[in-house]
Amino acid sequence: MEYKLSPSSLNLLEDCPQCFWLAQVKKIKRPTGPISSIPIKMDSIIKHYFNKYRELNKLPPLLQGKITGRLAIAMPKTLQYVEENGIILTGRPDEYVELEDKSIVVLDHKTASKPPEVVHSSYKLQLNVYGYLLKMMRYKTTNKAYLAYYCPDDCELHNGMCINCTLFEMKTNPMHAKELVKKAYDILSGPMPEPSDNCQYCKWTEETYESK
Repeated sequence: MEYKLSPSSLNLLEDCPQCFWLAQVKKIKRPTGPISSIPIKMDSIIKHYFNKYRELNKLPPLLQGKITGRLAIAMPKTLQYVEENGIILTGRPDEYVELEDKSIVVLDHKTASKPPEVVHSSYKLQLNVYGYLLKMMRYKTTNKAYLAYYCPDDCELHNGMCINCTLFEMKTNPMHAKELVKKAYDILSGPMPEPSDNCQYCKWTEETYESK
């Protein structure tokens, strides 16, 4: 069977091997609730904003003084690499930056009420996967990436909403992504694994069927 993995599926693997196996092998996914459309609209606005300044060959004012280089041109929307074991690893970075030495690094957009004190581990894994894909696809790159947090500020709404951008420069570990792909292959090649101890989905399923 052909398996296509992404940062989100590898994050699921880290969270619960059983949920990961069920999603990939049996196509049984965790239930999801309603999804707010505000982040989707924000993502569209941010990407339009970046594309405008890419055409001008300028950094957007929100990033000026925070990074060096320029927005990369002619990069693929989707990064993809086929591992020797047949696993297809994919990723869709929000943005790419070309540094002064011509290295390509990822810049990913996040929206939040305020910048975090500590970047969530799932975002670190996401950037590790992107860095690994850039390396395996033979792009000149380096072990770093950027996370841009867009957060609303207090304002008079009738004058328009004020958005602040806080930029984090992250050190990436592409080998972590490679190790996770190997772990994923081993799990997918075997029987259904045990759930993680703190998986609320598996716990609910077990308790529900035990009560019947």
